Amino acid sequence: MKSTLLFLFLCAFMTSSTFAQEETLLLQIDEPWRSEQLTFPIAFAPSLDYKGIEEVRFAKGWGKPESEEFWTYAFLWYLDEDPKLTEQKLEKDIAAYFDGLMDVVGKGNGVTDIPETTVVFVKKEITNTTTTYIGKVKVFDAFFTKSIQTLQVKAVADYCADTKKYTVLFTFSPQAYDHTVWKTLDGITLSVDCK
Repeated sequence: MKSTLLFLFLCAFMTSSTFAQEETLLLQIDEPWRSEQLTFPIAFAPSLDYKGIEEVRFAKGWGKPESEEFWTYAFLWYLDEDPKLTEQKLEKDIAAYFDGLMDVVGKGNGVTDIPETTVVFVKKEITNTTTTYIGKVKVFDAFFTKSIQTLQVKAVADYCADTKKYTVLFTFSPQAYDHTVWKTLDGITLSVDCK
């Protein structure tokens, strides 16, 4: 019951940062995944000094430890300025993001001793304006298991000339990259036309 109330509180907290009008989804996914939008600066990660929007999309099994989709989700940073990403900057940003989020959730669950998130990224591919990184995130799951989760992660950074926005699409899952959940994750596209 306490976890359910905390989850509802967190959803309300995150939704308070969403747009007052009906949100226009930036990500296209073949599956009907729940969505949230936040504006930067994000309350739980104020050190991420960006201006823009974050759209988060959760797989149906995201919150179910018994599901193959547990902790499978994606988020897009749709930014006004170039984030000037490197492997080290991505590692710092994602660690700050998850440390802040788990601190808020952990306090709500009475968990005070939360290990820091560790993140490793390597640059995989560069094509035109797009740079792809892959890596691992070890994060304390303050939501469900109260234990460390190891997530595979991909980050695809690009520039959308039509909207003059910088995009960073993050996809996460504890599943190995050859698992079927990655077919869905790798199929996520932007709903806006970027040439």
